[in-house]
Amino acid sequence: MRILLEGAGYDVDVVSNGAEGVERIAARTPDLILSDIMMPTMDGYAFCKAVKSAEATRAIPFVLLTSLGTAEKLRALEEGADDFLAKPAESTELLARARTLLRGKRLYDDLQVANAELHQLTEQLEERVAERTAELEATNEQLGSMSQQLWQAAKLATMGELAASIAHELNNPLGTVTLRIESMLAALPPGDPKREALEVVEGEVERMANLVANLLQFGRRSQQQISSIDVRREITATLDLIRSLLNNRGVAVVQDFALDVPLVPADRQLLRQLFLNLVTNAVDAMPGGGALTIRVTSTSERVVMEFSDTGVGIAPEDLARVGEPFFTTKAEGKGTGLGVPICQRIVQDHHGSLDIVSELGVGTTVRVELPLANGRSAALLSDDSNEAG
Repeated sequence: MRILLEGAGYDVDVVSNGAEGVERIAARTPDLILSDIMMPTMDGYAFCKAVKSAEATRAIPFVLLTSLGTAEKLRALEEGADDFLAKPAESTELLARARTLLRGKRLYDDLQVANAELHQLTEQLEERVAERTAELEATNEQLGSMSQQLWQAAKLATMGELAASIAHELNNPLGTVTLRIESMLAALPPGDPKREALEVVEGEVERMANLVANLLQFGRRSQQQISSIDVRREITATLDLIRSLLNNRGVAVVQDFALDVPLVPADRQLLRQLFLNLVTNAVDAMPGGGALTIRVTSTSERVVMEFSDTGVGIAPEDLARVGEPFFTTKAEGKGTGLGVPICQRIVQDHHGSLDIVSELGVGTTVRVELPLANGRSAALLSDDSNEAG
C-alpha cells in the first residue's frame, strides 16, 4: 500500500500501532489517515476515536481497513471513521477514495479559512461602528449607513458558515458518486460509447464541487483560470445540461445569437455558473411555463447577452434589493438568495456589468456585458500563452 501511494505522488508516513500514530500526528499533522483495525497496544477503533475526539485533528479524513463483517464496519463508522475499505484493498479503489477524501479535505480547509476571514471582517466592522457612533451621534444618516455595513458583514459571515456546512454535507455523496463513476470508467475499454456519457457526468460532479467553492467569492477572490471563451457555446452547453428541466417546466427557449461574436477572456467555470444561475432563475419565474429569449450581440468593445423571460416579474421595491445576499422573492425553502449576488460577483470579477429590468406580470430581462479585453484577464491570457510557448 505504501509503494502504491508513494507511486501516486503521496508522501507516506508509516507507524506500527495507534499509540505511535497519535504521537506522530502531534509532531506532524497528516492530510489523510489509513489505519488497520487489528493492531497491538492501540487498535484502529481506539486510534480513530482519539483522532476524532481532538479539536485539532477531528477534521482529518480517517479510513479504516477491515476484512471483518458488517458489525465491525458499523462500529468503525460509530467511532467517527469517514470511510472504510475491505481488505485486501483494490489499488484503483484505494487511490480513488484517497483522491476524493483529500479533495474534500482541501475544500473544507479553504472554507474554514474563509469563514475565519469573514468573522474577522465582522469584528473589524463592529469596531468601526462603535468608533463612528461615538463621533457622529448627531448624524443619523451616517449611523444608519454604518449599521447597514455591520448587518451586511454579519450576513456574509453567516454565508461562510453556510458554505462550510454545505461542503461537509456534499462531501460524502459527491465522493460516492465520483468513486462509482471512476469504477465504471475503469471497467469500460477505451472507445466504448458509454465512456463519453460517463465522462460528462464525471465532469459535472466536479463542477458541483466547484460551485460550492464559488460561495467563497463573497469573502475572498481566488486566482481565475482565464481563457478565450465563446459565450454562445457556453450558453448552449448550459441549456443542454438542464434541457429536461426546461421541458418539464414548459419553458421554450429562443436562442437569438449574432453570427459573428468575438471571444471574451473569462473563466469558463465561472461563466457556466453565471449562465446556469440566470437560466434557472428565469425558469423559476415562470411556474406555469413561458418563453426564455437569449440574445447575444457585440459592440466594438463588449459582448452583450440578454436573458428575457415572460415570468411573473419583480416588484419595484424588491428590484432594488435582489443583489443583497440572502434576499429572495421566492417562497420559503425555494431559494437561498445567493443566485443574483453570485452572478454580480462573477460579472464584476470579469470587469463587466449586470443590469436587471423587470415589470410585474410582464417579465424580467437581465443584461450582461463583458469586455473583449481587460487589464487583468488580458495579462493572464498573455502569461498562459508564454507558458505554453
